[in-house]
Order: sequence, then structure tokens, then C-alpha cells
Amino acid sequence: MAHEVHTRPLPPTAQAAARADASPSAMDRVDRVLEALWHFLTSMRVALVLILLLAALGVVGSLVIQMSPGIAADAEARASWLNEIRPKFGGWTDVMNGLQLFEIFSSVMFRVLVAALTISLIACSVHRFPGMWRTATRPRVDVGPAFFEHAPQHEAVVVRHAPAETLALVAGVLRGHRYRTLATEGDAIHLYADRFRWAPFAGLIGHLSLVVILAGAIVGATFGFRDSNFTLAEGAVLPIASEPGLTIELIDFTDTYYTTTGAPSDYASQVILRKDGNEVARHTIRVNDPLRYGGTAIYQAFFGSAAVMTVKDADGKVLVSEGVPLAWRTTAEQRPIGSFSIPGTPYVGWVIGTLGSGDGEILPGQMRVDLYTATGGQLAQSAVIDQGKPTAIGNLTVTFERESQFTGLNVAKDPGVVLIWIGCTLMFVGFVIRFTTPHKRLWARIVPRPRGGAVLSVASLGSKDVVANTEFDKLVNDIRSALQPPAQA
Repeated sequence: MAHEVHTRPLPPTAQAAARADASPSAMDRVDRVLEALWHFLTSMRVALVLILLLAALGVVGSLVIQMSPGIAADAEARASWLNEIRPKFGGWTDVMNGLQLFEIFSSVMFRVLVAALTISLIACSVHRFPGMWRTATRPRVDVGPAFFEHAPQHEAVVVRHAPAETLALVAGVLRGHRYRTLATEGDAIHLYADRFRWAPFAGLIGHLSLVVILAGAIVGATFGFRDSNFTLAEGAVLPIASEPGLTIELIDFTDTYYTTTGAPSDYASQVILRKDGNEVARHTIRVNDPLRYGGTAIYQAFFGSAAVMTVKDADGKVLVSEGVPLAWRTTAEQRPIGSFSIPGTPYVGWVIGTLGSGDGEILPGQMRVDLYTATGGQLAQSAVIDQGKPTAIGNLTVTFERESQFTGLNVAKDPGVVLIWIGCTLMFVGFVIRFTTPHKRLWARIVPRPRGGAVLSVASLGSKDVVANTEFDKLVNDIRSALQPPAQA
């Protein structure tokens, strides 16, 4: 038989109250957003993605030539620098500049990723700290019988001693192995023992080390300076952007080679460092012997050939007289190439060298000079010139005087390096603690038997080791010895 059920609709006030109960309030929505954000920040996947993205940017920064911070801060110097590299990247130059690919380590995306990873690491540490503190200070002593049956390492022993006496003997053995012991009594006696209870905090030390290292990277990228492609021809004097008024002059460059292999055995740059025109240091820079002044360090990095060029205008005025480092290679033919600015003209000059005796386009003793417009990067004039012979290129007279050498230096000023060293030290300490003092935990349960004696169950969360001489097996064997002779079940 079917029954019809008739319901009466709720009054309007009750309907409104029901809708209010069903729909989340503004505070509920805020709580949900904050909870989702917290879950996002404490996710290991998010941290891994951020690390991979930072690594990808680091690869890009190592492959693409980087603009020094001093040039990036000066609009005119920046424009000149972009014009110098425009022939190399062509129409992609402005796109790459807009994406900050020429200044990766000070770019917005790099700083955002570093900041996000730092926040994520801090959030993970804060999220884990309460549980780790609770485990170290107030661990769970009593666990159920199922744990002793399914733990990776477990043993059961029937003993003739009373539960209280068994507890004293087992606790004595564990303390002899430098375990801390805690016990609770009820229907059964529960015993907890651990060793190196503070060792799990090594993970937080590792997190802290990464935060400190990232903080050092941010400080270095924000307030530091690095130019890994600082080229200086013999006799040239160039400013160092890390400090106003600081200049460096290359007096001489020498290189020696192994007679057996032809590989470089040593190369050294004799330089003079001046501050506001006054000499402050004179040093011969080698690979393992940098020049340090204040917070600036100058390292020997590479070297190569240079072309000494002279450029005069139509009136015979010397516009350029300097060595041009041929520090790059053309994309197609891998010819040595270098650039120089020509003040008072709308051009940027490029000098292209020969490939050797088999080169039919540029012979040994010749250089090709290309003049590009500084604004659009368009090739305006080009000519192959002989050494020592003045050659007219447009309204300019260009002379390839002689070949010389240049030195490639790595100039760095990094105020964040102290933080990075502190972070590396913390990371080392964390690894040492983690791998030399592993956190060891053990639980025991003592259940009295109706006819006297007790059943002792011992379990650990450590992975099962087939070798009999493991820590757990040794503990169990020592406990058996202390409880001898065992009662027969």
C-alpha cells in the first residue's frame, strides 16, 4: 500500500534562515581561501616546481650573455650595449630585452620565484615544526596491539617476571643503549624509548639553510654586481661599474703553454686599479690569484686576440684608438668578432677576424669592419682592410694597426656571499646530523598473564634488516639476556 506524504512549506523567515545556514559566510570564504593558500605553500610539489623553474632560469642565464648591473642601471649605456649585441641576436634583441633575458638574475621573474620558494620553505618549516616538537617532547607512549603485529620490526617474548619488574629490566637495557624511556601504566604497561630525539630538526636546519642561501642570492642580485664577460685589451682603461670612480688598466698580458700538449699552463694579467684617478692596487691576476679591493673581486677567466683599431672622422680627428677584444664568434662561420662604439657618429663598429691561412674572404693580416646603425642595427658600411693601411669606410677612415691580446675577467661584488656561506654551513651541519644521528624509536607493551609472568611485545618503525646484527636485533637480544631464563608459554 502506498502512502502519500504531504509536507507544509517553511515560512519565509525559516526559509531565509535555512539559506543563511546553507550558504557560506564571508568569513568562511576567507578561511577557505587562506586554507587553500596554506596548502599550496606547504606542498612539496610546489617547492619542487619552483626549484625546477629557478634551475631553468639559471641555465638560460648561463647560456645567454648577461648585462652587468652597472650598464642596466644607465639608460644610455643600456641602449649602447643592446646596439652592440643587436647584430648577434637580430630582431630578437628587443624581445629578449623585454623578457629580461639579458639580466636573468636580477629579473622580476627570478626574484618572484626566489621569494616564492623562500616563503614556501618557511611555510613548510612552520607546518612541520609543531608535530616534530610534539614528537620530541610529548611522544605517544601507548600504541595498540595491532601496531606490534604489523610494525616493520617486531618481536614478542613470554617472561616469568612480573610486569613491573619486566619494565624495570627492559628500561635498564634501553637506557644502557642511551635511549630515553617513558612509561604509562594501565591494563597493560606501555614503554616508549627513543634516541637522538632532536635529530629530525636537521630537516628544518636544511630548510633554514636554503632560506638563508636564497636570501643571500636576493641580496646579491639586488645590491651586488657581476660581470662574467669583462674584456680588457692591452693598454685599455675601463671603468668598473661595481663602484663609482673605480677603473682598471691592463698593462700586460702573458700566456704560457705546455710544450707537450700545447694547452695553456698559465695566463696572467698585470693590471693597475685606480680610484678617482689615484692608484690603489697593482696586481698580476691569475686563475687562482684574484685581485680584491673592498668588496670587489676580480678573477682571471679567459683570454684571446684583440685588434688595435684607429678611427678618424672626415676632418682627421681621432674618434677611436683602442684595442677591440675579439671575444665572440659569428654564428655561421665561427669567426672571431668584437665590437666598439664610435662616439660622435650614428654607428657601432664590428671587427671580424680571419679563420686562418685557408680563409679566402679575410686573409691573415686583414680585418673586416662592419658599421651598423646604432638605432636600428642595420648594416650601413662594410670593408676588408689591410693591417697598417688607412681605409675609407663611408665618411670615416679606419686603420687596423696591429694584433694584440685581451684578457677576460670576472668582476664580482656580492654582499650576499656571507649569507650564502652561512647557509652552506647550516646545510652541511644538517646533513651531518641527519646521516650520523638518525632518530631511533621503539615501543614496548607488557601484558600480565593470568598465571603469572607477562608477555613483552617490542616493535620499531625502522625498516626490516635481514642482517642479525642490526640495532633492533641487538636491543632484543640484550633484552632477552636481561630477562633470562624465559618462561615457557
